[in-house]
Amino acid sequence: MRALCLAMLLLCNGRTALAETEWLQSGRLGVAEIRALCERVSDVELLARKQMISTGNARWRLLSRQDLVIEATVMGVPPLNPGRCYVIVRAGQSERERRAFEVRDFTVNPERILVFIVGRDYDPPPKP
Repeated sequence: MRALCLAMLLLCNGRTALAETEWLQSGRLGVAEIRALCERVSDVELLARKQMISTGNARWRLLSRQDLVIEATVMGVPPLNPGRCYVIVRAGQSERERRAFEVRDFTVNPERILVFIVGRDYDPPPKP
């Protein structure tokens, strides 16, 4: 089912590199592979953005519909799992809230690496 969703998204976006796109589940990758992908992420797919918006409580959903900004993709730092990649996002305009989402799936093609599916959300690590 996920593969079908990926194919539909790629076709609807007008991409011709469908045959060259690889879908990688982070649960099947080693830490070094996840780190390499996480460092090279160039964007977050629409599906992952919609997952981020729909998660959490009513306040989060409201804020994330106003504005959802991807701050960074990073390997986890305590209290997050250091062997996993996370997308740190900020939601809201005047009121703001930050969350971290674990990356579950990447799509990789010669042009770019995208976050395709995100898992549950966590409190983000403090800003340095």
